[in-house]
Amino acid sequence: MRGGRARRRGGRSGFTLIEILAVVAILGLVAALVLPNLGGFRARALRDEARQIAAQLELARQRAIVTGVPHRLWMELDEAEYRLEWQAADPDAVPTAAAEELDLSGNTPLSLAAPRRTGIEYRPIPGNFGRRQVVADPFYFEGVETPEGFITRGEVSVDFARDGTASTAEIHLQDASGLRIALDIHPLDERVRIRDDL
Repeated sequence: MRGGRARRRGGRSGFTLIEILAVVAILGLVAALVLPNLGGFRARALRDEARQIAAQLELARQRAIVTGVPHRLWMELDEAEYRLEWQAADPDAVPTAAAEELDLSGNTPLSLAAPRRTGIEYRPIPGNFGRRQVVADPFYFEGVETPEGFITRGEVSVDFARDGTASTAEIHLQDASGLRIALDIHPLDERVRIRDDL
């Protein structure tokens, strides 16, 4: 009886050094496999976000060509928001007065005032593409390179004329860790190029 109790009291009450080393080795192996891929996951997520914005730019170009109406991708850099817009008449605009009849004898006074606004300006396009979209967290707009310079704050847009042409522009996206990607828009080019060699 005493021998049985002594054996129970003297039994194992912890982990051996070999067991602890085995657990540490397994955790090290898992970390070696997972940690390098975390950077890859973030890079893929940033590239996916850039592809989504590039698709919006392509849609703006194609709609401008098909409809014959200028389109643009409007961006609010501080809030990391963007949406697709087109030039459209304001449905709430007051119609302009009809032109006065001309006196053919040449006595009609000629107005030198600037023409009235017709109520045509950029408006969100109908449907889901006209809704404001937000760049996925943790990414944000670093800035937009335009012919006027590098813009980092406020509102900016990439405009497409009726024929689908646009001014040269670069949209820069990044995250807090410094991972960066750029979307290149060139005049007369038929696609947006994504560059991640920054």
